[in-house]
Amino acid sequence: MRSFAILFLLTFFSCSEDKKSDCNYITDYYQSIYKADYEFQIKNYEKAFEFYQMAFKSCEPITTPTYNEIGKFAETTAILKKYDLTLEYAKKLILSGRELTIYQNNPNFNEFMTSKYGQLLEQDYDKLREQFMENVDFNLRHELIAMKAADQKYRVNRNIYENNRDKQDSIDKVHEKRLIELFESIGYPNNETYGPFSLDHNHIDIGLFLLHTDDSIRMNYFVPKVKEFVKNGKATPRTLGTMIDQFYLYNGEPQIYGTYTKQDGGYENMIDDLKKVDSNRISIGLPPLDLKDKKLGL
Repeated sequence: MRSFAILFLLTFFSCSEDKKSDCNYITDYYQSIYKADYEFQIKNYEKAFEFYQMAFKSCEPITTPTYNEIGKFAETTAILKKYDLTLEYAKKLILSGRELTIYQNNPNFNEFMTSKYGQLLEQDYDKLREQFMENVDFNLRHELIAMKAADQKYRVNRNIYENNRDKQDSIDKVHEKRLIELFESIGYPNNETYGPFSLDHNHIDIGLFLLHTDDSIRMNYFVPKVKEFVKNGKATPRTLGTMIDQFYLYNGEPQIYGTYTKQDGGYENMIDDLKKVDSNRISIGLPPLDLKDKKLGL
């Protein structure tokens, strides 16, 4: 009987891991995260917890820019006094580069930090931080920071860009080649690879370089590649959407995902069928327009 129980547990965890390894973040993760984020914003923490759990049972938790789902889930569990989960997800955040002060300075974590779980987090912090630092590819980080500076060298304003278009195009070609090398060797570089903004206050976004790739290679190589990276949780849906929408807009056609807005409100040239826009957005992992607007309006 005992051996059966052990076998059952091993089988259960094996199936659970297999399920996550088969995860498609576009279909299995993002829509639950967007719903959870909205519930978190309106302080409906029980409902937020349910949606976060739904996503995390399907896929390994990641941190999506502006949604910060691991951090918000940790905060949700602290509010709901599920401190074992708070500890688990707080550790995940520290391993991704967040510092202990985010818990020490947030009143929602006060009771957690004074509990035995918070004390364990403080005890383990230095070791977790060291582990994080060991995993950061600082050489790649410095290279990408230099690439960003070169990417913007002649894009200071329209006149400078127009007078130096050939020089900037040459820089973009070098970056295009380097991105292909990176995609083929290590996959999609992200914060897991080169570390977060908090390391040195340099914002790195591979999506910036992708917007300056040649039309043909963008649509025939980079878009299919990035879609696969979105499916496996390495690239963001927004990166994919802006690559494609910018291509259409720059070629005089309406955008199909609604990732570009006007400074005075509304969207840049976009297809008229809003249901189709929502369908397009969901198909690459973006939230429907209504849910996006709710987040911005909160």
